[in-house]
Amino acid sequence: MKQTLADFVLEWNKINKRFTFVVEMSVANRPTSVEVRYPAAKYQGFYSTDTWYKLIDVVEEKSHGTMYVVTTEHLFERGIIEIKIASQNHNYQSRLVIGVLTWLGQEFFPNGK
Repeated sequence: MKQTLADFVLEWNKINKRFTFVVEMSVANRPTSVEVRYPAAKYQGFYSTDTWYKLIDVVEEKSHGTMYVVTTEHLFERGIIEIKIASQNHNYQSRLVIGVLTWLGQEFFPNGK
């Protein structure tokens, strides 16, 4: 059975208390955005302009152009990332969103858990 985005986020947040996702859904039960929260102090030495631009590029690439980072580098440095989801696009797939969020939490941030 295919895992839903809502189930993924619920399960992820139970296991990963310090790195969490919040998904906003439309009235049509389609995801419109995801917010990421993490302890800024833990990753302070990790931040750089290059890291920020890598995040933006990889999120768009891995989602096949259906997810876009819309927060600023300033918020990134403070433990906040907001990503908009183009879930009405013809190429939207929830498995891609789950893949991007998994990559973000497990690979992009060192020691994400």
